[in-house]
Amino acid sequence: MVEPAVIGTKNVIVAAAEAKVRRVVFTSSIGAVYMDPNRSPDDVVDESCWSDLEFCKNTKNWYCYGKAVAEKAAWEEAVARGVDLVVVNPVLVLGPLLQSTVNASIIHILKYLNGSAKTYANSVQAYVHVRDVALAHILVYETPSASGRYLCAESVLHRGEVVEILAKFFPEYPIPT
Repeated sequence: MVEPAVIGTKNVIVAAAEAKVRRVVFTSSIGAVYMDPNRSPDDVVDESCWSDLEFCKNTKNWYCYGKAVAEKAAWEEAVARGVDLVVVNPVLVLGPLLQSTVNASIIHILKYLNGSAKTYANSVQAYVHVRDVALAHILVYETPSASGRYLCAESVLHRGEVVEILAKFFPEYPIPT
């Protein structure tokens, strides 16, 4: 999973450089940013943060590991080839799906509706709508001064708030209390 992501990312940057593309906007993930057990809970997580690769490997969090490694490869290749790279790091993305299958982000909500989650964690999660992610890509592409990484989030909700919202709209479902 990791190797194809890195190779594919490098290939896109190389192709962009060869085609003299003006700017590449790369979609990464909050997974490349926040997984670091050594970061204090009081620290602000911002675009300068990176997930701890050893922690991701040790916990077998291949999604976050792969996102961080692929994004780092994009930065290295962009610098080496003189490509203007801007990265969007969205949090958990919700909204209309392009595909007919359920993705990992939607499973986060679906588990509360289908009864597979009997409880919810005492934690928070950041969310963003897919259309806002698309707009973020357009904005960083069209704004000449845009550079670096951009965290893309709309709101942060406690899991308890999420299940309350779901219970309000879907009272017939087995939502944990």
